[in-house]
Amino acid sequence: MAVPRIDRATAGDHDSAASIDVSWFWNAVPAAGRDIAEVAAWKAQVSALLDEWVGDKVAAARAAWPADADEEFPFAIDELGPTVTDSLLARADHMPAHARLFWGAGFLRGDLRWMPVLVLAEFCRPRADDPAYLMAEVGVDGLAEDVREPTVDYVTTDHGDGLRVFALAQSAREGTYGRVDAALRLEVPGTGAGPVPDVDVLLRTRVFGLDQMAVIGSGVETLMHMIAADAADQPDGGPAPMQFATERSPS
Repeated sequence: MAVPRIDRATAGDHDSAASIDVSWFWNAVPAAGRDIAEVAAWKAQVSALLDEWVGDKVAAARAAWPADADEEFPFAIDELGPTVTDSLLARADHMPAHARLFWGAGFLRGDLRWMPVLVLAEFCRPRADDPAYLMAEVGVDGLAEDVREPTVDYVTTDHGDGLRVFALAQSAREGTYGRVDAALRLEVPGTGAGPVPDVDVLLRTRVFGLDQMAVIGSGVETLMHMIAADAADQPDGGPAPMQFATERSPS
């Protein structure tokens, strides 16, 4: 089984956060029942990324830790990767077969600022030819927990159109948070394996903190563009990196 590709999806002209120099990295967590070798390779790649992003900062903090402190420094950099990847894999174990867990990292002016950001994506056969039903699925008219009227942004990707909704919400359990619900009618051209049916992609995330609320919409939009690009065969003739997007969608 091929090792999952790890890319950074970067803010561009389609991304409202580009003006404040925010970029995003997104990656799919291996699904339940995955190949052991694939998971090991994925964990190693993620650990290497975390070392690249925060290794120097952790080392500096460790060096500055008082020698006479009552407690030892909380962790070593080589513990960060296994801790993060094991947590992500445990969450992915509970995903239904037609869904995937994506984790993301947001960078402000090139520095890591938000991580991990989790997005649940469901890949389903369209319930209707008219994608208008997706507007209700993402709560364009508001959900019960919303405390502000949602804002709606329409998204055009290389392989289909969609929308994303942001709303400030509140619950007794979670307090105040920002919700982003998005939908994409994925229209992938035929691949080397034959014709590909349309797929509706539903994305959902919840975030806390005003700074993250300000940029999460752009992050989800970047992920939508990445999914659309990676669900199709590549311009160089290579296979779709996200074949699961069209292969595992339920009727």
